[in-house]
Amino acid sequence: MEDGILNWLASVGSTAFRWSALGFLVVNAVAVTAVVLTKDRGLVNRWTGRLVGANLALAATGLGIPLLTTVTRVAVAAVMPSTTRAMPVKESKGALRSEVLVSPLQRNND
Repeated sequence: MEDGILNWLASVGSTAFRWSALGFLVVNAVAVTAVVLTKDRGLVNRWTGRLVGANLALAATGLGIPLLTTVTRVAVAAVMPSTTRAMPVKESKGALRSEVLVSPLQRNND
């Protein structure tokens, strides 16, 4: 269950970043295209505030959501206990014994 939650949080963060980056590119490309095609300085004066607001909103979601999901992933990893699995290992004489898999971090601390 822990892996599912961590993977879901990672996918939400990366999806939010991708959509925000795409939105940022689209909004600014439309603005530049409109200015180049119309050559109207009044358009720049009228729409600069709205464009800056849209860019700030996209930057906040594109950076804030991945940051929030990363912090949440760290908290989930710290709170939820790791599961250890016992896997059967065949010995040389054919008998089976159970071996507990340990993460590399636990090996270094022992």
